[in-house]
Amino acid sequence: MAFWDNLSQKASETTVKAMQKAKEMSDIAKLNSMISEEETKINNTYYQIGKLYVAMHSHDYEEEFAGMITTIGEADEKIKSYKQQVQDIKGVACCEQCGAEVQAGVAFCSSCGAPMPKVQQTNTEDLVRCEGCGAMVKKEARFCTSCGKPMVQLVTSEKVDEPMMVNEKVEDKVCPVCGAKVEDDAAFCTECGNKL
Repeated sequence: MAFWDNLSQKASETTVKAMQKAKEMSDIAKLNSMISEEETKINNTYYQIGKLYVAMHSHDYEEEFAGMITTIGEADEKIKSYKQQVQDIKGVACCEQCGAEVQAGVAFCSSCGAPMPKVQQTNTEDLVRCEGCGAMVKKEARFCTSCGKPMVQLVTSEKVDEPMMVNEKVEDKVCPVCGAKVEDDAAFCTECGNKL
C-alpha cells in the first residue's frame, strides 16, 4: 500500500510542478506582450518627436540633424513628383480643400464644391494631336510619346499657285508615316513599307 501512496504523491507533485511551469510560461508571455506594447509606444513617440522637430525647425535645425532633414526633404519632393505623375496618368487633379481626386480641367470639386485651380494653358502652336490616343505631341515628333503610334505628317508645298521653273529644286518626297526620304516615283516606302 505504501508503494501506491508513494506513487500517487509523486504524480501529484509532478502535476503541481507542470501546472506551476505552465503558469510561469503564461505569465512570461503576458509580460513579454506588455513589454512589446510599451516599446511600440516609445517608438511611436520618438517618431512623433522627430516629425514635430522637423516641422518646427525645418530651416533652423542643429548641424547634427542636417543630413537627416535633407534626406527627408529630398524624399518628400520625390513623393510629390511621383504623386503628380500618377495624377497626370490618371487624368485627375487633387482638390486642395478636401483631397478628393477630380477630373483634370474641371472648374469645381465634385465632392466639396471648392473651386479648382486653373490649369496653365500650354503653347499648342508647336503641338499636334495623335490620331491614336489623342495626346498632344510636338509637331516634329515621328512617334507619339504616349502610345508610340507613328505620327502622320502632311507634306505641303508652300508655293502651290506658282508654276514650277525647270531649274527649281523640288523638295524631297517624304513618307507620311515614318518621315523617311523616298524616291519621287516610289509606290512604297523603303523604310516602313507604307503605300505612298
